Amino acid sequence: MRRGAEALAAQDIATLRSALMVREHLGFRRASEVLGVNPSVLSRRVLALEDALGVSLFQRSSGGARPTGAGERFLSEVERALELLAKAAVRAGAAGRGEVGRLRLGHVWPVTAGPAEAILRAYRRSARDVELELRGGSAAELVAAVLDRELDAILIDAEDVPAGLDSLSLWSEPWLLARSLEAPDEALGEAPVLCAAGDDWGRIQRLVTDRGGARAGVRVQMTSHDGVLSLVAAGVGHAVAPQSVAQATRAGVAFSPLPGRPATLQIAAAWRNDHDNPALRRFISLLRSTPLDADSVVKPLRAAGGWG
Repeated sequence: MRRGAEALAAQDIATLRSALMVREHLGFRRASEVLGVNPSVLSRRVLALEDALGVSLFQRSSGGARPTGAGERFLSEVERALELLAKAAVRAGAAGRGEVGRLRLGHVWPVTAGPAEAILRAYRRSARDVELELRGGSAAELVAAVLDRELDAILIDAEDVPAGLDSLSLWSEPWLLARSLEAPDEALGEAPVLCAAGDDWGRIQRLVTDRGGARAGVRVQMTSHDGVLSLVAAGVGHAVAPQSVAQATRAGVAFSPLPGRPATLQIAAAWRNDHDNPALRRFISLLRSTPLDADSVVKPLRAAGGWG
């Protein structure tokens, strides 16, 4: 057995395929015509394989060649092995192109609307066999996860990307003021401004105070953006949110441009340059080749402050 195993490992694939062709065409001459080699060359190849294995693979006669019992068993196993090898090569190529595997993507803002939703749809179309995992969190949490290789890439505010990560600016969208439908014209600062647990509290506070809102009026809620907007709908307070959050919510809330000078959120993708994941490379390539315009995928505001 050891001799046979060692011999099989030493044989090249061309020799094994040659033996399979002899079995398929029941003769060396017909097989040599298909392979485009001299019959004597093909015969020597198979004889060398038989000598290495220590068994006769074919019964030779003037009419051709037929597999022996041992030969049929051996060649059947070889055929299955070569099929597995071919499938492995196809899978390896697909993995190298990022067509299979896993992509772990982190995000601060919802990805169910706006350009982020468009990105995920486009990526899914180009890599249907890639397992896509999403993780929401604060920018600090997501940056730490990328640095620890727990995430492949993150979508965060460009201002939060540290110097140690590669990044790509994707799109910008305006910050909006969310108010209850029962008080759609209530001025900023007349009610507490609520923000979600994962939001940059300091940034929200600056947006509010720069526009005359009370500095002490920003309150962090240990909930999601939808939870915050539900509180706004209930009349608990206001919220400052980017346009994609407004598009994603089902809460009964009136949205309007943030008062004062325009303020925008710049979204960027960030990742480790040394993170060797083909699915990540495919994702970044898609981002580089896809023009993203928030206005083209997010519905415009209605004059009354709601969504059209």
